[in-house]
Amino acid sequence: MRFVISLIVTVLLHLGICAYGQKVTMMLQNESLETALKELRRQSKYDFLYNEALITDLEHVSISVKDRGIKEVLDSLFSGSPQLTYSIKDKLVMISRKDMSVSVQETYQISGVVKDREGSPVPGARILLSNYKIGTVADSQGRFVISGLKSGNYNLVVEMMGFQPLSNNVLITNSPANIEVFLSDQVKLLNEVVIMADPNRKKYINLFKKSFIGTTLNAKHCDILNPEVLYTVYDTDNQILKVTADELLLIENKALGYRIKYLLRYYEKDEQTGVVVFYGYPYFEEIEARPRKRRKYMKSREKAYVGSPQHFFRSLYQNKSKEEGFIINDLIKTPNVFKHSAGVNKPINFAGNIRIKGNVWSKRDSLNYLALMKKESDTLEVLVRKDITADELVKPSAGSLKLMELKEALYITFTGEKEDKTYLSSGYRIERPRDLAPFQVSLVYPLRGPIGFYENGGLYDPGSVLFEGVWGYEKVADMVPMDYIIQK
Repeated sequence: MRFVISLIVTVLLHLGICAYGQKVTMMLQNESLETALKELRRQSKYDFLYNEALITDLEHVSISVKDRGIKEVLDSLFSGSPQLTYSIKDKLVMISRKDMSVSVQETYQISGVVKDREGSPVPGARILLSNYKIGTVADSQGRFVISGLKSGNYNLVVEMMGFQPLSNNVLITNSPANIEVFLSDQVKLLNEVVIMADPNRKKYINLFKKSFIGTTLNAKHCDILNPEVLYTVYDTDNQILKVTADELLLIENKALGYRIKYLLRYYEKDEQTGVVVFYGYPYFEEIEARPRKRRKYMKSREKAYVGSPQHFFRSLYQNKSKEEGFIINDLIKTPNVFKHSAGVNKPINFAGNIRIKGNVWSKRDSLNYLALMKKESDTLEVLVRKDITADELVKPSAGSLKLMELKEALYITFTGEKEDKTYLSSGYRIERPRDLAPFQVSLVYPLRGPIGFYENGGLYDPGSVLFEGVWGYEKVADMVPMDYIIQK
């Protein structure tokens, strides 16, 4: 099955209560903090939420403990990282900076100064708020201010001619944030004379565009204006394409009326599995247009937003998901009792008695369960037709953050829009019951820990989920800013 993970690096929020659990024995020498946390999670059975960017550059840790509580182990792990802290609540460990706590204040600002590596100010640098249309320019002293921001995770993209573009993550909860940004000189290496141009470059760039920009109707009117900044590397043995960029990608979306500056941080496509992994930081600018053209943009933007993950999480936050047209069901796995029978790859209703998750469901329950994607494999995916409410799914957290914990996966049907012909032939389509056939279906798989989200529909850790179906099919060409509001 083809699917896409779109990653945007984020930071986690600080929660408040300490807890105690299973004893831990751990002996690690000069290992990354991430490795230590994974081992701690395995032994303690606690969930851990953290931002990879927050811990990636930290010094490696060494620890030797036997039969210790999780709190004592965490104290030891963080003793060499004075800027980080943690909190424990309901077997959930959340890691953040020490200056983060809960506040009821409505809006905040991010201020700071942009400097070069020698510490001299960089006047004129542009500071862009990723996923928004908000930006500013550093003054003669390299200082800047972005105001009117609510609590949440933000990524600043800083660009200046002659310097490498930079991203800086900022988490706002209880006070204005003040940061220093250090830019590195842009160094372009000239190709050696002995290195030949890659004859397959055009092919690789086209593969990149299809899996990054997308293949939707909007993607046909979306293009990368500076493909020359892209560098492609293809691993022929493993059939993996990797793409990097040494400058911001300039993307023009004539369908939605946006000009996007995209700081690409990672891209990889596995040709054997069809898996595409990419993440980065987009900044949106309006394309100037006459009133008639602008009205067309507004209509197209609304169509792109409606039924999107952003729309779903916004409605879920407000406890209006059903009202907004989203039907939420569980998707579970069970042993495939139909293996080697006829009708492979067809959705089927259960008949007679069948055991699911240790429970025996009778024939009368067959209307509530549907076996999906029946294959010659040991497991079967089963759609549970009992609708899940927002109250059952969402748990409140600290401040403006809400959490969603998934058992296995969610099967989300959006009844406000039907699937278009382009999608039907894309290979992304999800099987469904006949009564849901015209509507858009997406799957949400949890990758790690609970899923946290904010009022604007943004995930504080997009790497915690995997999307399939419509949400895996739609990519950069169908993105709207996080501050998008439907124009009435």
